[in-house]
Amino acid sequence: MVYFALMVPGIPDLPFCRPIQRDRWRAGWVLLVLAAAAAPAGIAGPVKAPPPLPGSVGSLVVDLAKQRITAFDRNHHMLYRQQVSTGLPASPTPKGDFYVDVKYETTPMTGRDYHIPVVENVMCLGGGGLPRDSIRLHPAPWQEGAGQAFGVRRSHGCIRTATATARWLFGHTDVGTPVTIQN
Repeated sequence: MVYFALMVPGIPDLPFCRPIQRDRWRAGWVLLVLAAAAAPAGIAGPVKAPPPLPGSVGSLVVDLAKQRITAFDRNHHMLYRQQVSTGLPASPTPKGDFYVDVKYETTPMTGRDYHIPVVENVMCLGGGGLPRDSIRLHPAPWQEGAGQAFGVRRSHGCIRTATATARWLFGHTDVGTPVTIQN
């Protein structure tokens, strides 16, 4: 599958692809991420997401040592900070500089030893050599339901958040937002 990001005035009817993400980008325009079996004529391949809009989260920093995520505005003022749960030693969360590559209002999550049919407010990271959709910032309602606190490493490498945190981040973070994961 090949993915493309297009800025379009509305949603086009394109027979060779299907929308997988629709985000409001600019007034009257929609950022449409498309999936196709092959690249349409004249398009070389996947494109990097454009930079995020002014007034939203300017960057995210995940601190692995403190097990927390911090959202900053474009002037580097802190907007939001909450505890997270990152990867266990056997499946660590990668360190480096990434960006929000794609957002899913709902998506299934499947791994070697789990399948969750519907997870809301999921943001996948890109860049830094990550395979597509491999590291996600997502809510973990099963962790909340079990009474397990955040701030402790528990994941298979993703960045788990409380449901309310995921909702806030999803609503305030645009595709293309830089994400730094550090110790």
